[in-house]
Amino acid sequence: MAETLYLAFQKVAERLPEHPALMHKVNGKYQTITYSRLKRMVDDLAAGLKTAGVMPGMRVGIYSYNRPEWVIADLAIIKLGAITVPVYHNLPTESVRYILNDAEVSYLFVETPDLYNSLTPHLSEIKPLKTIITFYDTPEGVSGGKSLTSFSALLQLGARALGENSEIAQPHLSEPSDLVTICYTSGTTGEPKGAMLTHHNILSNVWAAIERFNVNENDLLVSFLPLCHMFERTCGYYTMLLAGATVAYAQSIETIREDVKAVKPTLLIVVPRVLEKAYNAVQEKVLTGPPLQRKLMVATIKTYNRYALLRSRKQKIPLILKFQHWLFGVLVVGKLKKLAGGRVRLIVSGGAPLDRKLARIFRNLGFNLLEGYGLTETSPVVCAAIPGEERVGTVGKPFPNVEVKIGPEDEILVRGPNVMKGYLNKPEESARAVDAEGWFHTGDQGRFDSEGNLIITGRIKEIIVNSYGKNIAPVPIEQALVSSKFIEQAMVVGDRLPYLTALIVPARITLEDYARKERIPFADFTELLRHPQIIKLFREEIDRCLAPFAPYEKVRDFSLVPEPFTVENGLLTPTLKIRRNKVIEVYQPLVRAMYPEV
Repeated sequence: MAETLYLAFQKVAERLPEHPALMHKVNGKYQTITYSRLKRMVDDLAAGLKTAGVMPGMRVGIYSYNRPEWVIADLAIIKLGAITVPVYHNLPTESVRYILNDAEVSYLFVETPDLYNSLTPHLSEIKPLKTIITFYDTPEGVSGGKSLTSFSALLQLGARALGENSEIAQPHLSEPSDLVTICYTSGTTGEPKGAMLTHHNILSNVWAAIERFNVNENDLLVSFLPLCHMFERTCGYYTMLLAGATVAYAQSIETIREDVKAVKPTLLIVVPRVLEKAYNAVQEKVLTGPPLQRKLMVATIKTYNRYALLRSRKQKIPLILKFQHWLFGVLVVGKLKKLAGGRVRLIVSGGAPLDRKLARIFRNLGFNLLEGYGLTETSPVVCAAIPGEERVGTVGKPFPNVEVKIGPEDEILVRGPNVMKGYLNKPEESARAVDAEGWFHTGDQGRFDSEGNLIITGRIKEIIVNSYGKNIAPVPIEQALVSSKFIEQAMVVGDRLPYLTALIVPARITLEDYARKERIPFADFTELLRHPQIIKLFREEIDRCLAPFAPYEKVRDFSLVPEPFTVENGLLTPTLKIRRNKVIEVYQPLVRAMYPEV
């Protein structure tokens, strides 16, 4: 077994030279890149980078959304013994500038003219940066004191260099303990931190994932979560390629449905919000459809729920229920599965807690949905459900050689080969994160069930303590709220305050459709949100969603916010977690208005 990422990739490319490695859209149609072609492009680019001055240990950034060039650049950087610094394509410019300076990035791949143009006014402030390499064709020269070249020009340079000197093709002899990437955490509070990960960190996760999920050369995955996130990078890129599988890149977040339908994947890696949107879209279509369609969907869910319950209890399934299960499978469930291409054998959800009700619905309808848990600092997977042993509401069991224990304040502690070396330039924070015995302190709270599955119960820093001393986990409440088709985003407020309130971002299209059907007049969206009937609608939706919660966990007042929380406006992290302090700062007048007596 190879001990470094490039050598592991090289072995697969030699074993499966003509097997599809990557797929991407060209003029609206998917084109294939085989393993042999991918390796040739990686080798050409590595030679080009080496000729251009990239040396072992240098930091090279990739400022781009998912595409084959991302993978080619990353593997070329790794081959040279340099260090990849991924930068989210939707980060605010000030965060990009901070990361490039903090990591001392000297070479930077940039995806589009828009991303390049966002950087040009700030190039003089990024002192370590020497060369910008664009994924699009651009004239070579100097811009803002930095050298400018293109991806294709470096490929050509590398091909010529290899023709003149074959020795340049030799990979750097990296050690498993060598740094391979500096991946910046989301930073819900404070500035981002660069987690330093090694070949050994990542490969320990890769081999465990291949074994647990039986990933092989017959698998095909549609990739749409950002490659800058270690969840997608380890599980949706390294794991796939080192198993000999195929990765198809979605053209964009907006085209996922048609891309999935076109390539017919066997695996999907998702975050809960993707599943919520998919379910809400189907639900909306059903609810607005003919009465027969609505009745058929309700009957299907009831039948499949009852069938799954009897099976889980190992009870006898009546013949009529078996027939109904088969019939609704043909009439409804089969069509739903075709929306996902019809070949999906496994859906893995991670990045955030998955609502139990939603998980049961997907699983009962025959989708093999598994949940996992991890962090950037753990490369990323800590736990994942074992196929056939999964339990809804848990994130499964630890990966091989990964130790998990529950510490003070119910904090989840992790130790193993997947734990990072530390945070770049932050020795004090590194020492707080990884203690003297090697335990990484996650900041998440949890417990184990009777079968050894981990259950996430909250996050220490996100726990709301109201003025009566009640500890309240906001995430489950927010998950319940966004289950409403009218609510796109929600953030609960109430720390050191007498009761909970919420900032609600409505699902704009759904709400405007409702208003038109109800003949509610409005000149613009902001005016619509002030209409008494709309206020009443949201009050009813909030009460319905939070009916199972304890009285102190219910939302007494709320404010409707017209603009969504996004990465671009600084209210979400790149991994779509809410920056709570920032949201409260921006909407302080609304928060104050919900507590008039305080």
